[in-house]
Amino acid sequence: MLGFQNLHTHTTYCDGTLPPEGMVKAALAKGCSSLGFSEHSHVPFDIYYSMDAAAAAEYMSEVRALQLKYEGIIEIFLGLELDYCSVDVPAGLDYTIGTLHYVEVGGEFKPVDAGLDAQKELVATCFGGDFYSFAEAYYSVFAKIVKKTKADIIGHFDLVSKFNIDGSLFDEMHPRYVDAALFAMSEILKERNLFEVNTGAMFRYNKTVPYPSPFLLKELRQRGGEVILSSDSHDGDSIGFMFPQVSELLRSCGFKHIKRLTGNGFVNVDL
Repeated sequence: MLGFQNLHTHTTYCDGTLPPEGMVKAALAKGCSSLGFSEHSHVPFDIYYSMDAAAAAEYMSEVRALQLKYEGIIEIFLGLELDYCSVDVPAGLDYTIGTLHYVEVGGEFKPVDAGLDAQKELVATCFGGDFYSFAEAYYSVFAKIVKKTKADIIGHFDLVSKFNIDGSLFDEMHPRYVDAALFAMSEILKERNLFEVNTGAMFRYNKTVPYPSPFLLKELRQRGGEVILSSDSHDGDSIGFMFPQVSELLRSCGFKHIKRLTGNGFVNVDL
């Protein structure tokens, strides 16, 4: 039986806990048959979580070596997670994931997911406590993600909801939030239709639904979007987290298949 694929994987080259080969071994133990590495590409004002620009060549060389070492055992792809604010993006990748971890305030970019308290403080000090203004600012930039990064896959689309467990911070069905998110989705779909369905916050923060939320997934399906499963893994334990349950959610949202990256590009895999 064909094992699952995860293309959103981080290692000690940025904010992960295992080196690349450690993640390969963990993936094999989880039954994963296809693993893609997607380190956070260099963001000059946020060196905590992003990969140092000088390490990119070493990272790429190490992953390419693992492709050869594990050929016939597990399929390995070389990718990068490209933030809207990324710079010094190298060539020669198998795929890229486009994401946004910041919101623009007065010409500066502030992190949206540094922690619950940090997010609350950001909204209080920069948006007058208005989470809808915060979301509007976020999605207004995310709408331009493909133009900026040319990414193949759209990553954790509604990251602003990371700490909004059970609607504790704001109502995700509020018209202002919905309008902002759907505007960004519509703009992105003009150029790219592949969104990841990301279970990372379900593993790390007990979030009850993936990114994008079920409402947004239904909208994405109605608008012709495609999906690919991702666990956004920063450690071995999270690889493939809740993929069976989220696959069932996707079926309930109307999806018949997910995408899978192969050596010949993306193909459909029935749900």
